[in-house]
Formats: sequence, C-alpha cells, structure tokens
Amino acid sequence: MANAIQTSTQTTKPINGFPKADGVPLDFSSTTGNASPNLRFLVTRNGIDVRLSNPTTITALRFEIEFESRFRYKPPELHARVQNLNSYINFQDNVLSFVLLGMHGEGIATGNGTIASIPLDQDLNFNVVSAYASTGTGYITEIKYQVSNDDSEDRALSLEQNDPNPFATKTIIDFAISDETDTKLLIYDVGGALVRTLLDHVLTAGEHSVEWDGKDDSGKSVDAGIYFYRLYAGVYSITRKMVFMK
Repeated sequence: MANAIQTSTQTTKPINGFPKADGVPLDFSSTTGNASPNLRFLVTRNGIDVRLSNPTTITALRFEIEFESRFRYKPPELHARVQNLNSYINFQDNVLSFVLLGMHGEGIATGNGTIASIPLDQDLNFNVVSAYASTGTGYITEIKYQVSNDDSEDRALSLEQNDPNPFATKTIIDFAISDETDTKLLIYDVGGALVRTLLDHVLTAGEHSVEWDGKDDSGKSVDAGIYFYRLYAGVYSITRKMVFMK
C-alpha cells in the first residue's frame, strides 16, 4: 500500500475511538448481516458522490475507500442531509475512513440522496473496503453498497454478502455487473495473500453466482478464519468479508 501523502482528521479522537451514544459504546468491528440501507458510490467528473438510501433513520454510518494510486487529497464535502451529525474523517495510506455519528436520537432521516461528495482532480481506481450502519443504539451491521459510473440505477456494480456466512463446506457469492467486461472474483486471507481465483474471464451484464468450497488454488482446504472476497469488473472493485469454519 502506498505511503500516506496527506492526512486530514476532523477530530482529536482516533478513528476507532468514538464517544458513547446514550451511554452505549458503538462497536464498528461487528458484522451482523445485510440490512435495508444502501450506499451508492457514483463516479462523476468531479469525484465521487456518496448516495444513501435508507427507509429508517440511521444513527451511525461508516465506510472506507482504498485508492490504488496517490493523489492530492481534499476533504469530502458534507451535504445537508448529514450536516447535523458529528463527522470523523481520516485519510492515511491512501485509505479514506468516513464516519457519521448521531447523538441522543439524532441521525440521518429517512430518504434517498447524496450525503457527501469526495472531490478528485484525476481519474483513479478505487475499492470500497467496507460499509456499516446503525439503525439503533449500539447495533452495527454491514450494509449493501454499489459502485457506478452512470447516473441510472441499472448501471451499478454490486456484490452481495456470501450465503451462508459463516460457512463450513461451501458458500454462494452473488454479484451483478452493468456491462460485459473482464471480471475477476478472488479470495484473499487476512494477510492479503491470494488464496483462490474463483473467476477470471469476460462476463455478460447481469446477475451471476459463484460457489466457493473453502479450498485454495491447489485444491487444499484452507484453515478456519476470516477471508476476503474481491470482485473486479473493469476499473472498479468491491471487497467483502466472510468467515470459514471447520
């Protein structure tokens, strides 16, 4: 990963050290499955628009984006929907960590629209590392997210949470791509080493499913633990986490 080129932190607290909400600590490391909120990262001429669709109020939101090359960093611009929340933004080692936290019942009201804009002055490949949200005090869940370079809803790149998760024998990974393109689906261990290439060829637009049996490229069963699966489609990629149990 590239060295940090600039760091901008809008709080004196560390990125994982947030205040308690109504006396209950928030734990952004837990993952409890899919939820109804949805984030969309729309690539525009000026950067990335972060759009949130939430049928219920969100009291806390966090996402991380990893950029694959160095660039001149400018802090994200917050839109009216979230300006009443506390914001914690950190950029280091080409990873942008973005947190919005409501206190005492405040949050992002039900709606659909842009919550932040990430300014970029050049074309950059990037990867959405994770996205989490809370619709209740202290309850954090991983949410769905999409990457798109078109302003229409049918041109999104999406990667679903594997099912089942955790799994012991096999699991199914569902994803969708908007155009026919070179597509890869790779499995990595927690150290970043490539474990298995599940897919590496041109796919047609639409929904697809791939099965993983918990084995590496040599056919050997992997050790129990946490693994990451990353979908590459054209210049975009998305990563999710899963747990293999024996």
